[in-house]
Parts: sequence; C-alpha cells; structure tokens
Amino acid sequence: MKILHSRLLLILPLLLTVGCQSSNQKFENFFEGILKSENSGTAKTKEKKEKNALERFFSQFKSGTINSNLDENITVSINSPKFKTFNRNNLSYNILTAVNYHPAVQSSMANVRSAKMTVKAVESGKNTQVSFQALSGLIRENSSNSFGAAGTLNVSRLLFDAGAIDNSILSQKKRVQLAKVQAEIAAETIALRAYEVWINVHRQKKIMDVYDKGLSLAEPLLGQIKNISLSGLSDKAMILKAQQDYSKLEVSNARARAELEASKALFDEFFPGGDTGGLESLKARTILQGNAAKNAMLKKSAVFRAQSFLIKAFEAEYKALKAQKKPNVAMSAGVTAPAKDTIQDSSANVGIAVNYIFNDGGRLDSQIEALKEKIIETKRQKQTLARELGSQLNVAIEGYLGAKKTYYATLELVNLSKEVRDTSKDQLVSGRSKIQDVLNAEVTLAENNIQLVIADAELKLASYRIRALTHGLTKEIGWKPF
Repeated sequence: MKILHSRLLLILPLLLTVGCQSSNQKFENFFEGILKSENSGTAKTKEKKEKNALERFFSQFKSGTINSNLDENITVSINSPKFKTFNRNNLSYNILTAVNYHPAVQSSMANVRSAKMTVKAVESGKNTQVSFQALSGLIRENSSNSFGAAGTLNVSRLLFDAGAIDNSILSQKKRVQLAKVQAEIAAETIALRAYEVWINVHRQKKIMDVYDKGLSLAEPLLGQIKNISLSGLSDKAMILKAQQDYSKLEVSNARARAELEASKALFDEFFPGGDTGGLESLKARTILQGNAAKNAMLKKSAVFRAQSFLIKAFEAEYKALKAQKKPNVAMSAGVTAPAKDTIQDSSANVGIAVNYIFNDGGRLDSQIEALKEKIIETKRQKQTLARELGSQLNVAIEGYLGAKKTYYATLELVNLSKEVRDTSKDQLVSGRSKIQDVLNAEVTLAENNIQLVIADAELKLASYRIRALTHGLTKEIGWKPF
C-alpha cells in the first residue's frame, strides 16, 4: 500500500500539468512566480513576482467573445433518389427506394441510433469512474501573498446496486428494439402509401383515357345531330338532350383531369422526380381471410410488437426503480496533492462506500407507483390495439370482397353496354335507331368503363391493405436496415 501511495503521488504532478495545459495555460508560467520567488532576496520582490505570476495565470481564463463560426452546425442533406421506369419489373426497386429516402423513415433510423447511444451511456455506470480536479488560488497571511495549487484524483467503481443499472440497461435495450419496430412501422406506412399513390395515378390515367375516347366518339355524333336538326328532320329537344349528354362528358373530363394532377402531386411526394409517363398497372394481391388472417396479423403486426417492447421496457424500468430502495456499495479512492512539496504534503484514501436512502419524502415510492400504473395502462392499450387491428382487418376484408363483387358486376354491365352500343350502331343503318340512341349508348359505355376502372383500383387497394396487415410489405421489397 505504501508503494502504491508513492506511485500515485508521483503521477499527480504530471496530471496537474496536463490539467493546466488543457486550459491553454503554459506550465512554466504556472510555476514561474513560485519557483523564482524562492531565490529572491527580499519579500517585496517575492510579492511582486507572485502577483505577476497570478496575473499571467488568470489571464488565460478570461472569457472571450464566442465565435459563432466555430459552433458545431448539424445539417441534414437533401436526398435525390433515382427511380427506374415505373413498371412491374422495377416495382420492388422503386418502392424500396421511396421507403429508404423518405424523411419519416430516415428520422426513425436516427431515433434508433440515438437509442443505441443511450444504452452505452447507461452501461457506463458499471465502469470505473475517474475524475481529476485542479485548484489554484491566492493566500494572504501576515501582509504577504502566496500562490498555491493542488490537484485531486478520485477513482470509484460500483460493486453492488441490487440490479438497478442492469435493469436500466435492459429497459434501454428494449427501447432500442422499440425504436427499430417504430422504424419498421414508418417504413410499412410509406410502402403502403407508395403502392396507393401508384394505383391512384394509374386509375386517373385510365379514367382520362376513357373520357378522351368517349369524347372522340361522341363528338361526331353530336355534329350529325346538329346537322339533322338544322335540316328540319329533328326537333329542338333532341339536340338539347344530345348537347346535355356531351356536356356531361366534358365536365367529367375536366374534373378527372384535375384529379389526375392532384394524384400526380401525391405521387411526387413519395417518388420525387419520378416520371409517370410509362407507369403500369399493378395486380391485386393474394390475401388471407378468417382466423388465418387474424393470426397472421397478431403475429407479424409491427404496431402490436412495438406495444410489447414498450411494456417490457417499462417493466425493466420498474425493477430498476425498486432496486434503488436497497443499499448500493461502491469502491472509492482518492488522492489530493499540492503543487509544492507534493510528496510530503499529499494525502490519499481508499475504502468502501455504502449508500442507502432511509427517507426521500416518498419521491421514489411515487415514481414506482406511477410507473406501475403506466404499465397497466400500456397493457390495456395493447388489448385495445388488438381489437382495433382486428376491426381494421375485418373492414379491409369486407372492402375487398365488396370491391370484388362490384368489379365483376360492373364488368358484366360494361359488356352489356358494349352490346347495346354495337346494336344501336347496327340498327342506325336500317333506320330502327336514331343517332341520339347511339350517342346515349356511347355515353353510358364510357360511364360504365369508368366505374370498372374505379372498382378495379379499389380491389387492388384493398388487397394491399390486407397484405400490409397480415404479412407486411417491407420484407417483400427487401427492406433490411438492421
């Protein structure tokens, strides 16, 4: 022990030197007044030199103007993703790119990295703690000033805390897992929205195609009706009815064009800079129904897993708080040594420190009870979440089945409309139909084709929503950030 004490006393002057130099203070200036004053002949010269040494020493610590240019500036770069042609072959690549570059996903990934650093911060409590303190000052005694400095080195290490830090570490690790699942939730949300905007843009493009085709077929018929009306072979009511039907197509066409531009704006939010010119349609997904769908959802739902990790994090934190009611034991050692006569005037101590809180006014008990209620609340929220997810799944499945029935019913209606249109054209030649009948048939066919496009899009959207709930979409596109 005596040898260890001597070695510590020899190390301290070196640490004191480093401490002074870290504050931009030269070591030779630090001791200049003291060392030179020892050799001076008079007390006046000694006092003057010590005063100069003090002025030089404390001038190193004068506050200056903060240079804002030296402050750390944390910036976030603007990402420019590169997408391929929006067809089925590039579907997974484009959706994955949209997910990776979306700010919501990148924000969640930053949260994961932050949570990992928090784990390291908590783990540091189990490591050996070393601190160093340097103290300098002026003593005036018997009308004379003297300048002195001392350094203190403290070493401590936690030996026993009833598992408080271990449970805190476990709680933070569960929060890391929670942050990862939250990132997965963000990615799932963006993936589903990306599929939805893709399908919506294609739907609006198809609707525009139907209107353009309908108008191109109806316009010459309207011209023929006008000519017949001018020749006196038709009454005014006929031309007004024809103009009304044609105007309906024009109004609906203008509305559809506005909706197409709006859908493109949403598309650009998830696929910035993406060209919708070659955008292809997507196929409806294969889905699960009944108990198989519900079991798959509860097993793979990222939202449900996030709630489970949050409960585990709270439970570990609860154990950590309860452990704080028990005593903790730590090893503590320290050395204090002056700059002058370091070996002779230094002191050292080493021992075991026991800390136990007898009474903190009920603060810790209140925290424990509050966290206990939080755990109960979170478990209730998990039960509520299970019900909400089940309800969402049922609604999505019913929407899918309804859209499927609507699609096939509308498809049959479109086929009938085509037959009526074709029959009207054939009968027009023989005089059994009027041009007005043909125009009405074209308008009706266009309207039914639009309903078929809408039903097809709703069927696909419902299938992707069900797939997101029961299987998840991120694994399919290869999203593996961890």
